[in-house]
Amino acid sequence: MTEWNCKSKYNSFNSYKGLTYYEHYKKIVAWLDGKGQLPAPIEASLDPISHCNQKCYYCNSQRYLRKNNIGIQSWDKDFIGDTLSNLAEMGCKAFCWGGGGEALLNNNVLGMTEYGVGLGMECSIITNGVYLHKFDDIGLCRWIGISLDSAVPEVYEKIRGTNDCLNVLYNIENLVKSGSKADICVKVLILPENIDTIVYTCRVARDIGVTDFHLRPVDLCRKDYKGCRKIKLDRKKIEEIFTDCHKMETNDFHVYTVTHKYNEDFSTKQDFDKCLASPLVTQICTDKKIYACVDHRLEQRFEVHNWGSEKHRQMIKSILPIRECSKCTWCEYNKQVEDVVIKDRMCVNFP
Repeated sequence: MTEWNCKSKYNSFNSYKGLTYYEHYKKIVAWLDGKGQLPAPIEASLDPISHCNQKCYYCNSQRYLRKNNIGIQSWDKDFIGDTLSNLAEMGCKAFCWGGGGEALLNNNVLGMTEYGVGLGMECSIITNGVYLHKFDDIGLCRWIGISLDSAVPEVYEKIRGTNDCLNVLYNIENLVKSGSKADICVKVLILPENIDTIVYTCRVARDIGVTDFHLRPVDLCRKDYKGCRKIKLDRKKIEEIFTDCHKMETNDFHVYTVTHKYNEDFSTKQDFDKCLASPLVTQICTDKKIYACVDHRLEQRFEVHNWGSEKHRQMIKSILPIRECSKCTWCEYNKQVEDVVIKDRMCVNFP
């Protein structure tokens, strides 16, 4: 199944990007073996608030918003500034405004993208797009991912629980017109509710001038999801949708129909044995604690008490993905560490 145009194979969504972290992988493996120090994470995923203005039923922040019911927590400006300064000093290369909800609901984020970029890091954001207009420095991001799901207001409301569709499209169009150099990406999950509107949504994304259109199957088999279930998606129909979307590509508009992290039935793939790649990213949650990865936020078992400590090492080594991880954001990277670094299946010393 084609995921992207051959001309666009060197893209941010291609997990072979992980091979550029080869030297970093080697240091992680050495550290796990008790040799040397754990290097600084390449990226920090930041959750500055535990609140959202939308009600997406598939939300990957279930632990924040529903399961643990921790209430609204948010970072103050001092903590954000100190965190960014510490990350830069540590050697972290980038940070992403994620969130146990919608990061832009925390007004203290205002100006902090510029601050972090000024420290020498790159920035990105994943947002629902409702408050894009409030943050003047958002254009400094390396990339901006906007979760849309459907450009049809009635379908959008059914999935996301609000009538923000046209407002979000207006904000995206204004962001494009602002001249931002960021890669602006409209993101769509394949859901039973929106499957008949995806091609239209792709066309709208192209017409308003975004750089990328990202499409992938939804994952409802996560352990944090109360309605955990496997949904049956019509593969033939999805392949036809992918084809129609790819036909809209131009030199300035790229379509990424990402499926390489999934099995043939669109269930999430887990073909690795150990958690080896999670130290590529540090996950800092709204409770101001660090966790092993985005898929285990707010789980005490996966808390990192001190980056690179013996306790951190033993925690990572003890993780049993087949039992503890229903989904892994870094599945392909874990596979790369096993096959390329540990087993050297690519014979890296022979160009």
